[in-house]
Amino acid sequence: MWGTIFNPENGFFQTIDRIFTVVAMSFLWVVLCIPLVTAGPATAALYYTMVKCWRRREPFPYKNFVESFRLNLKTGLLASLVCLVAAQVVAMLLYMFYQMAASGDRTAMVLLVAGALLALVLLGYLAYLFPTLSRFDVRLGGLFSLSARLAVAHAPTTLALGVLLLVVGSVIRFWPFGLFVLPALTAIWASLLLERVLKSEMLRTMELPPEDERPWYLR
Repeated sequence: MWGTIFNPENGFFQTIDRIFTVVAMSFLWVVLCIPLVTAGPATAALYYTMVKCWRRREPFPYKNFVESFRLNLKTGLLASLVCLVAAQVVAMLLYMFYQMAASGDRTAMVLLVAGALLALVLLGYLAYLFPTLSRFDVRLGGLFSLSARLAVAHAPTTLALGVLLLVVGSVIRFWPFGLFVLPALTAIWASLLLERVLKSEMLRTMELPPEDERPWYLR
Protein backbone atom coordinates (compact mmCIF):
# COMPACT_ATOMS: atom_id res chain seq x y z
CA MET A 1 0.00 0.00 0.00
CA TRP A 2 2.65 2.50 1.08
CA GLY A 3 4.76 1.57 -1.92
CA THR A 4 1.83 2.46 -4.18
CA ILE A 5 1.12 5.76 -2.42
CA PHE A 6 4.73 6.96 -2.56
CA ASN A 7 5.53 5.51 -5.96
CA PRO A 8 6.89 8.41 -8.06
CA GLU A 9 5.20 6.88 -11.10
CA ASN A 10 1.68 7.20 -9.71
CA GLY A 11 -0.76 9.79 -11.04
CA PHE A 12 -0.42 12.20 -8.10
CA PHE A 13 3.35 12.57 -8.30
CA GLN A 14 3.25 12.70 -12.09
CA THR A 15 0.77 15.59 -11.88
CA ILE A 16 2.90 17.43 -9.32
CA ASP A 17 5.96 16.95 -11.52
CA ARG A 18 4.17 18.34 -14.58
CA ILE A 19 2.91 21.38 -12.64
CA PHE A 20 6.40 21.99 -11.27
CA THR A 21 7.84 21.78 -14.79
CA VAL A 22 5.40 24.47 -15.98
CA VAL A 23 6.38 26.79 -13.12
CA ALA A 24 10.13 26.10 -13.36
CA MET A 25 10.30 26.54 -17.13
CA SER A 26 8.25 29.75 -16.94
CA PHE A 27 10.55 31.15 -14.26
CA LEU A 28 13.66 30.19 -16.22
CA TRP A 29 12.22 31.85 -19.33
CA VAL A 30 11.44 35.06 -17.43
CA VAL A 31 14.97 35.24 -15.98
CA LEU A 32 16.59 34.72 -19.38
CA CYS A 33 14.32 37.34 -20.97
CA ILE A 34 15.46 40.10 -18.60
CA PRO A 35 18.21 41.32 -21.00
CA LEU A 36 15.48 41.42 -23.75
CA VAL A 37 17.91 40.43 -26.52
CA THR A 38 17.97 36.90 -25.11
CA ALA A 39 14.18 36.59 -25.29
CA GLY A 40 14.41 34.90 -28.69
CA PRO A 41 16.66 31.96 -27.79
CA ALA A 42 14.84 31.66 -24.45
CA THR A 43 11.51 31.38 -26.26
CA ALA A 44 12.92 28.80 -28.68
CA ALA A 45 14.21 26.77 -25.72
CA LEU A 46 10.90 27.06 -23.87
CA TYR A 47 8.87 25.90 -26.85
CA TYR A 48 11.24 23.03 -27.61
CA THR A 49 11.26 21.85 -23.99
CA MET A 50 7.51 22.06 -23.37
CA VAL A 51 6.68 20.15 -26.54
CA LYS A 52 9.37 17.51 -26.04
CA CYS A 53 9.26 17.04 -22.27
CA TRP A 54 5.72 18.09 -21.31
CA ARG A 55 3.59 17.03 -24.27
CA ARG A 56 5.71 14.10 -25.48
CA ARG A 57 6.86 13.16 -21.95
CA GLU A 58 10.54 12.89 -22.83
CA PRO A 59 12.90 13.19 -19.80
CA PHE A 60 15.29 15.93 -18.63
CA PRO A 61 13.45 19.23 -19.27
CA TYR A 62 16.19 21.40 -17.72
CA LYS A 63 18.92 19.79 -19.77
CA ASN A 64 16.85 20.17 -22.95
CA PHE A 65 16.13 23.82 -22.18
CA VAL A 66 19.78 24.70 -21.64
CA GLU A 67 20.94 22.80 -24.73
CA SER A 68 18.31 24.40 -26.97
CA PHE A 69 19.13 27.86 -25.59
CA ARG A 70 22.83 27.36 -26.26
CA LEU A 71 22.35 25.98 -29.78
CA ASN A 72 20.02 28.82 -30.83
CA LEU A 73 21.77 31.64 -28.99
CA LYS A 74 23.55 33.36 -31.90
CA THR A 75 20.69 33.39 -34.41
CA GLY A 76 18.18 33.98 -31.61
CA LEU A 77 20.03 37.09 -30.41
CA LEU A 78 20.07 38.61 -33.88
CA ALA A 79 16.40 37.77 -34.44
CA SER A 80 15.53 39.31 -31.07
CA LEU A 81 17.25 42.56 -32.03
CA VAL A 82 15.28 42.73 -35.29
CA CYS A 83 12.02 42.02 -33.45
CA LEU A 84 12.73 44.65 -30.79
CA VAL A 85 13.38 47.34 -33.41
CA ALA A 86 10.27 46.35 -35.38
CA ALA A 87 8.17 46.36 -32.20
CA GLN A 88 9.39 49.87 -31.36
CA VAL A 89 8.47 51.14 -34.82
CA VAL A 90 4.99 49.55 -34.73
CA ALA A 91 4.35 50.83 -31.19
CA MET A 92 5.39 54.38 -32.15
CA LEU A 93 3.13 54.36 -35.22
CA LEU A 94 0.16 53.04 -33.26
CA TYR A 95 0.70 55.66 -30.56
CA MET A 96 0.94 58.42 -33.15
CA PHE A 97 -2.27 57.26 -34.87
CA TYR A 98 -3.99 57.03 -31.48
CA GLN A 99 -3.04 60.59 -30.57
CA MET A 100 -4.26 61.88 -33.93
CA ALA A 101 -7.50 59.87 -33.72
CA ALA A 102 -8.13 61.18 -30.20
CA SER A 103 -8.08 64.72 -31.60
CA GLY A 104 -10.84 63.83 -34.07
CA ASP A 105 -8.85 62.95 -37.19
CA ARG A 106 -10.98 60.34 -39.02
CA THR A 107 -8.14 59.32 -41.33
CA ALA A 108 -6.00 58.60 -38.30
CA MET A 109 -8.81 56.46 -36.88
CA VAL A 110 -8.81 54.32 -40.04
CA LEU A 111 -5.03 54.07 -39.88
CA LEU A 112 -5.23 53.11 -36.21
CA VAL A 113 -7.62 50.24 -36.93
CA ALA A 114 -5.51 49.09 -39.88
CA GLY A 115 -2.36 49.33 -37.76
CA ALA A 116 -3.96 47.32 -34.96
CA LEU A 117 -4.92 44.56 -37.42
CA LEU A 118 -1.39 44.59 -38.84
CA ALA A 119 0.04 44.34 -35.32
CA LEU A 120 -2.17 41.30 -34.69
CA VAL A 121 -0.85 39.62 -37.85
CA LEU A 122 2.72 40.45 -36.83
CA LEU A 123 2.08 38.87 -33.42
CA GLY A 124 0.96 35.73 -35.19
CA TYR A 125 4.09 35.82 -37.34
CA LEU A 126 6.20 36.27 -34.21
CA ALA A 127 4.60 33.12 -32.80
CA TYR A 128 6.15 31.15 -35.67
CA LEU A 129 9.59 32.67 -35.45
CA PHE A 130 11.23 31.09 -32.42
CA PRO A 131 9.44 27.73 -32.49
CA THR A 132 10.72 27.48 -36.07
CA LEU A 133 14.22 28.30 -34.82
CA SER A 134 13.93 25.52 -32.24
CA ARG A 135 13.17 22.92 -34.89
CA PHE A 136 15.08 23.94 -38.05
CA ASP A 137 18.78 24.56 -38.60
CA VAL A 138 18.55 27.98 -40.30
CA ARG A 139 20.41 31.26 -40.31
CA LEU A 140 18.81 34.65 -39.71
CA GLY A 141 17.54 35.30 -43.23
CA GLY A 142 16.29 31.74 -43.62
CA LEU A 143 14.51 31.95 -40.27
CA PHE A 144 12.53 35.06 -41.21
CA SER A 145 11.71 33.85 -44.72
CA LEU A 146 10.65 30.35 -43.62
CA SER A 147 8.51 31.75 -40.81
CA ALA A 148 6.89 34.21 -43.22
CA ARG A 149 6.10 31.47 -45.71
CA LEU A 150 4.54 29.30 -43.03
CA ALA A 151 2.57 32.22 -41.62
CA VAL A 152 1.13 33.13 -45.03
CA ALA A 153 0.41 29.51 -46.00
CA HIS A 154 -1.47 28.95 -42.73
CA ALA A 155 -3.21 32.31 -42.34
CA PRO A 156 -6.04 31.16 -40.01
CA THR A 157 -3.46 29.59 -37.68
CA THR A 158 -1.43 32.81 -37.80
CA LEU A 159 -4.43 34.90 -36.75
CA ALA A 160 -5.28 32.43 -33.97
CA LEU A 161 -1.71 32.61 -32.68
CA GLY A 162 -1.83 36.40 -32.77
CA VAL A 163 -5.02 36.39 -30.70
CA LEU A 164 -3.47 33.92 -28.26
CA LEU A 165 -0.41 36.12 -27.67
CA LEU A 166 -2.60 39.22 -27.36
CA VAL A 167 -4.85 37.59 -24.76
CA VAL A 168 -1.94 36.18 -22.75
CA GLY A 169 -0.14 39.53 -22.84
CA SER A 170 -3.29 41.30 -21.62
CA VAL A 171 -3.72 38.82 -18.77
CA ILE A 172 -0.11 39.26 -17.66
CA ARG A 173 -0.48 43.04 -17.78
CA PHE A 174 -3.31 42.90 -15.20
CA TRP A 175 -2.02 39.81 -13.35
CA PRO A 176 1.80 39.91 -13.22
CA PHE A 177 1.95 36.68 -11.21
CA GLY A 178 0.82 34.98 -14.41
CA LEU A 179 4.48 35.16 -15.47
CA PHE A 180 5.10 32.16 -13.20
CA VAL A 181 2.85 29.86 -15.26
CA LEU A 182 1.63 31.49 -18.47
CA PRO A 183 4.88 31.44 -20.52
CA ALA A 184 5.09 27.64 -20.41
CA LEU A 185 1.33 27.22 -20.80
CA THR A 186 1.37 29.55 -23.80
CA ALA A 187 4.09 27.43 -25.40
CA ILE A 188 1.88 24.37 -24.89
CA TRP A 189 -1.23 26.09 -26.27
CA ALA A 190 0.67 27.47 -29.25
CA SER A 191 2.10 24.03 -29.98
CA LEU A 192 -1.43 22.67 -30.47
CA LEU A 193 -1.58 24.90 -33.55
CA LEU A 194 2.07 24.97 -34.56
CA GLU A 195 3.14 21.34 -34.34
CA ARG A 196 1.09 20.19 -37.31
CA VAL A 197 2.56 23.05 -39.38
CA LEU A 198 6.16 22.38 -38.35
CA LYS A 199 5.81 18.63 -38.74
CA SER A 200 4.27 19.02 -42.19
CA GLU A 201 7.15 21.26 -43.28
CA MET A 202 9.75 18.85 -41.96
CA LEU A 203 8.10 15.89 -43.66
CA ARG A 204 8.08 17.86 -46.90
CA THR A 205 11.69 18.98 -46.83
CA MET A 206 13.74 16.31 -45.09
CA GLU A 207 14.73 12.78 -45.98
CA LEU A 208 12.87 10.51 -43.61
CA PRO A 209 14.64 7.75 -41.68
CA PRO A 210 12.85 4.44 -41.04
CA GLU A 211 9.77 4.89 -38.87
CA ASP A 212 11.28 3.24 -35.79
CA GLU A 213 14.33 5.54 -36.03
CA ARG A 214 12.48 8.83 -36.43
CA PRO A 215 13.13 11.59 -33.89
CA TRP A 216 10.46 12.36 -31.30
CA TYR A 217 9.00 15.31 -33.22
CA LEU A 218 8.17 13.12 -36.26
CA ARG A 219 6.58 10.22 -34.43
